[in-house]
Formats: sequence, C-alpha cells, structure tokens
Amino acid sequence: MTVLEVDRSVGGLRWEYKRSDDRLALALSQKYNLPDLVARLLTSRGITPDTAEEYLNPKLKNNLPNPFSLRDMERAASRMATAVINGEPIGLMGDYDVDGATSTALLKMFLEKCGTTVFCFIPDRDDGYGPNAAKMHEFYQKGCRVVATLDCGMTAFDPIDEGTKAGLDILVLDHHDPEKQLPNAYAVVNPKRLDEPITHPCRYMAAVGVVFLFTVALNVILRSKGFYKNKPEPNLMSFLDLVAFGTVCDVVKLIGVNRLFVKSGLNQMKRGQNIGLTALAELVNLSEPATTYHLGYVFGPRINACGRVGTSDIGMKLLSCSDPVQAHALAHELEELNLMRRDIESAVLLEAIEQVESKPLETPFIVVQGENWHQGVVGIVAGRLKDKYNLPVFALSIEGDEVKGSSRSVQGVDLGSIIMNALQKGLLARGGGHPMAAGFSLSRQKLPAFFSYLAESISFDMLAHDGTVLEVDGVLDIQAITPDFMEKINLLAPFGESNPEPCFVIKNVYITKTNLLRNGHIGCSLSGLNGGYLRAIAFRAADTEIGKALLTAKNKPFHIAGILKEDSWKGHVKIQLQILDIAPAE
Repeated sequence: MTVLEVDRSVGGLRWEYKRSDDRLALALSQKYNLPDLVARLLTSRGITPDTAEEYLNPKLKNNLPNPFSLRDMERAASRMATAVINGEPIGLMGDYDVDGATSTALLKMFLEKCGTTVFCFIPDRDDGYGPNAAKMHEFYQKGCRVVATLDCGMTAFDPIDEGTKAGLDILVLDHHDPEKQLPNAYAVVNPKRLDEPITHPCRYMAAVGVVFLFTVALNVILRSKGFYKNKPEPNLMSFLDLVAFGTVCDVVKLIGVNRLFVKSGLNQMKRGQNIGLTALAELVNLSEPATTYHLGYVFGPRINACGRVGTSDIGMKLLSCSDPVQAHALAHELEELNLMRRDIESAVLLEAIEQVESKPLETPFIVVQGENWHQGVVGIVAGRLKDKYNLPVFALSIEGDEVKGSSRSVQGVDLGSIIMNALQKGLLARGGGHPMAAGFSLSRQKLPAFFSYLAESISFDMLAHDGTVLEVDGVLDIQAITPDFMEKINLLAPFGESNPEPCFVIKNVYITKTNLLRNGHIGCSLSGLNGGYLRAIAFRAADTEIGKALLTAKNKPFHIAGILKEDSWKGHVKIQLQILDIAPAE
C-alpha cells in the first residue's frame, strides 16, 4: 500500500507500508496498553501476543542456550579446563576485526582471572587472515599445548593440521560458514557446522557469543572440579559488554539470544567496568549511555582501524586492559590510526566510484579493483558502494600476482555460500564469511574465471527488492513525536540487523532552516502546519537530489521519511530525525 500517494519521491523511491497484521496488532495494543503504531511494529517483526512478554521484557538467564548443546563444546571446554587446573600456558589466536578482538579479550581476561598465563596473537593484514603455521610452532615453543582460534580457523586446514602434528590441541571457536570438511583440530565449536541443526538457537551468533558460551561451559567444568574452592569465580556477566560490542559490529542478526546479549551488554556497559571501553567513551566525549549506534559507528571503526592500517592487536589490548593510563594511550593510538584510515579510504572510494560510473552496469553486482589499493580499506569501500548503489559489491586490491578482496551484500544474495563454493572450485586461495560480508584472496590469473563464476552465481532475480521502494512503518504528525512516544518505540530496541530501526514519515512539514555541515551533511529545522518543531539531519546528502531539495525548500510543505533518534545531553533528551527521503506534500 502506497504511503501518502508517494509513487516517486525526490530520492526516486515509491513509499510503501511494511506488512503488519491488524488483528494481532489490536490484540497486542489492548493486552500491553501500547499505541497502535507500536503494536504494528511488533507484528511486522513476527511478535504475537504469546511471544510479546519475552520480547518486551527479556531476561538472559531464562533464555541462554545450553552451551553443551553445541557439538564438541564439552570436549573443548574439558581440555582447556585441564590446562587451567594444571597451570599450562594457553595460546589464543583471533581475527583482526572487532569480533575477533572482543572474542580474544574476553577469553584472555577470563583465563587470567583464573591465574592462567595467556599468549595472544592477532595477525596483521600482511600475515593474512586466520591461523598460520609459524605462529603455531611459536606457541609450542612457549610451552603451550592448547591453542584456541577465535573468530577464525574453519578453513585454515594446513596451519591447523601442522599445529596438530606439532603436538598442539587446537580448539576452533568460530561462526563462519564451514566447508564439508572440518579442520584437523582437537575440537571444532561452530553453530554453523553442517552437522548442527539449522534451528539451533546459537546459529546466528557472532564469534564473541560462541566464546562467551565457551567460558560458561569452561566455568561449569572448573566449578565441578573444585577449582574455585579457594578462589573467587570470575563474574561472567561482566563480559557481556564485550559480547554486545562484537555482536553489533559483526552485523549478525539481532534476534533471539543475540538481541538479549546486546540488551544485557548495553546495561553492563553503563557500569563502566571495562577500562578500555571507558577510555573509548572518554576519547569521543560520550556523555550518554552507549547505544548500538555508538558501538557500530563510533567505537567499532576505531577498534577496526588497527586491523586495517596499523598493528592489529592494539584493539584487543585496549579491551583487555587493566591500567587506565595505558588504556588512555592505546585509545589515542587507535584514534590516530582511524584518522589515517579515513584519508586512505576517501582516496580509494573516489577512485572506485569513478570506476562504477564510467561504464554501464550490466550485472546485478559491482566489481571495483585497484593496483595496490590498501587492503585494510577495501571492505569499507565495498560497504560504502553497497549502500550507494544497493547491490552486492566486490572490492579488490591487486599487488603483483596476488589479489585480496572484500565483499558486501544486500538481502537475497548469500556471499558466504558464494565465496565458499568458489573456494571449493579452486578459484580462490582463501575465503570465508557470512551472508552479508565475505573476504577472499586469489591469484591474478584466476580473476577472469572468478568474474565468470560470479556472473553465473548472482542474478537479478536473487535480489530481495529492486531498489525503488522505501518501506515505511507508519505516518506521524510532528506534534506526536514526544519523549513518551520514543519511550514506547525503544521497547523494541536494541536495533540492528534483522531488527531495524523503524522508518516513519513525518507528514506536512516546512523546512524552516538548513545548514550545510562538514562532510556534506545537511542540518535542518522542521515545523508542522499546526505547530510542532523537530531537528533533522541528512547525512552525506549535499550532492544528492535530496540534499538539493532540502537546501532550496522554502515555503513548500514536504513529507519527510526517516529514523527518529534520541540525543541526551546533561540530562536533557532531544529528538532528531535522520532523513532518508523526502517528497513534496502537494
């Protein structure tokens, strides 16, 4: 059903209502005393009167999956428990993104609270993704006989095989899509193992969620063996801030237990117990409780920066830091790396956009490539292009004969499966990922065959939408936007992948003031025909049709679609609209 008869907005979109169930919405509204619009939001997310209580008032302790329900969990936790009890040093090998950093920091802190000596390794980009054989031998020389790979390892067959032959018991704790063959490890814990049920409640966890469940299992075994008889148990709940951080930044589905992890983790973050996260908050002058926005778009890029253009273990060191002075220094080091990353990214992005727009698009996906593009930013560039063109994107950095790539997807195209199939066909040297994001490497000679494979694997029919529709949750008068209304909307939080922030249309408003801000953002003041006021912002809009319309919209009424955000400053809550699209209200 078209919203306010907008068949073609300034942004070129048709506005349509999201599907909702009127009967269930009425039942929810009456049972929980909710505004009709909020009840409709719940039904559009598949919530019924029978499941609403658990959704609106979730409790992690009632919904945490049994960690031992995952295959190899008991075997993995038992082996590490033996190492902890016997005082063996333990090696940890994590990925260089936020999920890998949080996973490694979490398990490192737990083990150190148990008195264990821990050696950590986060590979730099030059080391390649995942475990490597040289580091396996180094762990062995340091006295480790147990090594855990965190957020990596599922396809690292040769390094894990070599480490196993060298005498290491390797525990793979991962969540990436597997191949039919499992690595030759002591134990492989992954909710996406092909012999795990697809309905397993852990299936969509980030690696940090899997690692958290592993610590729960490890703690249970240590307790059963009397390890804590003369020492306190680590407080597992204190690690939920890291679980929330990694879960949000890995863009996994925020449904089920993942939503509970993030909701509980944001509450834990308010306590300020993680010194590294506190240092990040101070660095960016965050004066309000962190939200998923801050995790994904403020903290996340700074942790990721070290894995993109610096020394990859800085983020992990910050998140597991116990010294506020050291944490402050590490946070500022990350800030410098993030600024460097932005400059590099801007140059590569500009070149990539020129490639896309210099020739007609003949495929339902985009490929951009550059000689010696910095490998640390191709993933961000792929994401920017995906957002701009609403198509799957493959961004490639070519150095000599070696090609390293990163890809980002849209709904309907499972990149994880596509990359894993290419790996099995011998087109790629390495690869792995999720439905929405994947990384890979291959030789330059195989690029034509890889491009042909992509053309065979991705069709226009696979795309979940044609890119011409904006789905709207409801229409509001500007006077209806109050703190009380936002409190009701926030019952659905935390928002993220598969639980998106609601999109509302604010009808019949005048744009009374506009300001051109840094980075092409446009700030606006909106007023209603019958009163009411709202601040608004359109990000990176200056050079778009929407931006041009905003800057010239004098004495003309508009309908404005966007997402409502709350800003807290010194106890005062202000509401702002993040503009997605506009249409003349004529």
